[in-house]
Amino acid sequence: MTEPPWLDSARGYLDLRMYEEAWTELDSLPEERAADPAVREMRISIRLDQGRIEEALALCAILSSLHPENHAGYVQGAYCLHALGRTEDAIEHLQSGPETLRDEPVYFYNLACYELALGKHQAALAWLRHSFEMDRAFRARALADPDLEPIRGEI
Repeated sequence: MTEPPWLDSARGYLDLRMYEEAWTELDSLPEERAADPAVREMRISIRLDQGRIEEALALCAILSSLHPENHAGYVQGAYCLHALGRTEDAIEHLQSGPETLRDEPVYFYNLACYELALGKHQAALAWLRHSFEMDRAFRARALADPDLEPIRGEI
């Protein structure tokens, strides 16, 4: 999702790792903008960057329930679950997203990472190949991803 320009200040603070300032900037938005999915996504990013994974997961649940068409709630929510050691739940959460999520290579890429974490090398390779077919840039990403080290020679 492309962020609206009225989020530039909060994005700037986030990029500078000034998390409280970014959060405050979001809090200062008018009510009609505060409920925008882009704002909710940025709040998730702030909490993830802070390492506050459980809070980020709760924000993902809100985003998914209020804006199910927004894929970030599912992608980031799955990431949170995986980071919390709940990888099987991460796969289930990702797969619970809308059908349109399957139009995005990140869906298959993340499934690959989670399957590999569960020791399912062949499944991981199959998902990775699917993501590469959708967007060749994901191959370069995979080659640099430490999570995919066990299968790097097969990528």
